[in-house]
Amino acid sequence: MSLFKLVSLLIKFSCLLLLLSAPKYLLAEDKAYPQFSVYSPKSKLTINFEPVDILLESNVLDMGPSRRKNAKLDEPPIGTKLRNVFPSATHNESNRFTYELIKSPKQKSLVNDVKKYLESLPEKNNLNLYSKQEQLAYWLNLYNITLINEIVKRYPIVSLEKILTGPDSLLDKKLVNIGSLQLSLSDIQYGILDKNYSKEPLIIYGLYQGYIGSPNINKKAFSGKNVYKLLKNNATDFVNSNRGTKIDSLNSLEVSSYYARNADYFPNFSNDLKLHLLQFADETTHEIINKSDKIEPIINNWAIADLFGSKRVFGGGMSTNSAASIGISRNYALTDKVTKDANTGGKFRLSPREITRLKELMKVRAKNYGETSVTITDLELQDEN
Repeated sequence: MSLFKLVSLLIKFSCLLLLLSAPKYLLAEDKAYPQFSVYSPKSKLTINFEPVDILLESNVLDMGPSRRKNAKLDEPPIGTKLRNVFPSATHNESNRFTYELIKSPKQKSLVNDVKKYLESLPEKNNLNLYSKQEQLAYWLNLYNITLINEIVKRYPIVSLEKILTGPDSLLDKKLVNIGSLQLSLSDIQYGILDKNYSKEPLIIYGLYQGYIGSPNINKKAFSGKNVYKLLKNNATDFVNSNRGTKIDSLNSLEVSSYYARNADYFPNFSNDLKLHLLQFADETTHEIINKSDKIEPIINNWAIADLFGSKRVFGGGMSTNSAASIGISRNYALTDKVTKDANTGGKFRLSPREITRLKELMKVRAKNYGETSVTITDLELQDEN
């Protein structure tokens, strides 16, 4: 065996050990929230998630199902030899949230208001009055909006690895206030969802993480009626994407490290995860999973799932002072159809390189949805500083 192959194997093995031995959220294992463990099976009551719907519908760009196509390398900027280096297999995957467009204090307060609205609901109507599915939708929406709100506070940020992992993880901070009770996102996952839903693996596909290599955020809020449908859609999308599984491996199946960080859902990790993946795998992925002798959870892409973040990580800074304008829909969000005029007449300034990236994403999105062509309105560009 060559020295290069030996070093490569050692690195992969070390990464695997690190992921599988990563400390769990220990406090949540011993913590229970009995006030949130009762539900009404026959209840027809529904929670009003309209504010969440508006925020997501306005700000999520649905990229469609993965075609497992690698992104092309960028040409280096004129006058330099620098070339963008990025995880090309996952670079164009994952739904995007338009963090770029939430800049002013007023815009940021709108996101925080949605979080506060969700926090206030149990005080107005006891969650015990609702069905188990309705409560599941509530906790997933609260988790996701809370994380979005925290990313908005820290934006612009290009990688989420440091803030989501390690002993000072954002997930372990007490960010949620329900009455006098303070909860972390880990409390919601391990102390409430795990205990109330028997560590159902589908849950992990509804816990938005904010980076490209994780499961999608949807354009719709979870509700009692759609929660399991959306979770299964997210699972299918993730398993059959380069973010979730790699189908060109030989004897081993490379999967997302997100599975290792949620290894508690798969007690006999390799065997249980294999069976889980097969439930959602398409024909090609199914065949690869069955042929694999072992599983390696080493696929990563920690770049924030905004419109342009992955470019900033690997391609240097971008100017936003002189730029083109695109139309913004209500709540300051990007419309799916890139156009100069929006209903509200709002404008957001983008650099020429950001416009190029946006066009790339829109073309990928069109192809993912099986469209033979895509029309993008040309925008007037000013010289980039």
